[in-house]
Amino acid sequence: MQTPTHYGSFPDTRLRRLRGADWLRRIVAQHHLRVDDVIWPLFVAEKEQAGPIATMPDVSRLTIDELVIAAKEAQALGIPAIALFPCTPADRKSDDGKEALNPDNLVCRAIKAIKAAAPDI
Repeated sequence: MQTPTHYGSFPDTRLRRLRGADWLRRIVAQHHLRVDDVIWPLFVAEKEQAGPIATMPDVSRLTIDELVIAAKEAQALGIPAIALFPCTPADRKSDDGKEALNPDNLVCRAIKAIKAAAPDI
């Protein structure tokens, strides 16, 4: 008995009719990444805690004023959303998370400032 050299019905020539032209490749592409799909993560802190994040190269905690500038930039670039990551001062942290309910906490103040400066974010 001879060992078959060709298994199944897979053709010897792979047909690439859907990859021949750029316009056709774009039509049949499965994934598209657009600026509409981007959410920009921003880290916000009080002035005394603002600055570079040691464990994240080229990333910094921003003050609310700097955050507003970044939000305006995001809006100008067409980025539809930002995600805020606050750095709550240690003296305001508690077991019951009381600072989260404070209407004048860091996140609430940041959101108010962003909405005033870049309402489409």
